[in-house]
Amino acid sequence: MEITQVANKNEAYKLIETDPRFSTILEAIPFRHPTQLYEAFGYMILFIILMFMYWRTDARNYLGKIFGVFLVFLWLIRFVVEYVKESQGGFESSLGLLSTGQWLSIPFIIAGIYIWATAKNRPVTNI
Repeated sequence: MEITQVANKNEAYKLIETDPRFSTILEAIPFRHPTQLYEAFGYMILFIILMFMYWRTDARNYLGKIFGVFLVFLWLIRFVVEYVKESQGGFESSLGLLSTGQWLSIPFIIAGIYIWATAKNRPVTNI
């Protein structure tokens, strides 16, 4: 069966998948991680953690505690996902070890740690 005789797309995809003549085409398709899904799942978990902190702990009684946790975990998720993400350009070639997204995440992680650590010194006062 020639590809020009294939009646619909599903048959064409099946032919490319199973016919050995098209194995080079399949090998040329790069494997990619679904990094957007990884990030989305990480952010959903972060949302659950923040909601738990707000409703089940005394974190809402200290200014910046929840925000600090948010910054730390949001940018940690981004930092981890960048390991499997395809390079989008930037200055990775000159700095090598980390990607651009990872370098840009580090200041936010540090700021979040600072805000989280100093939140105990800022209790909420009812006016």
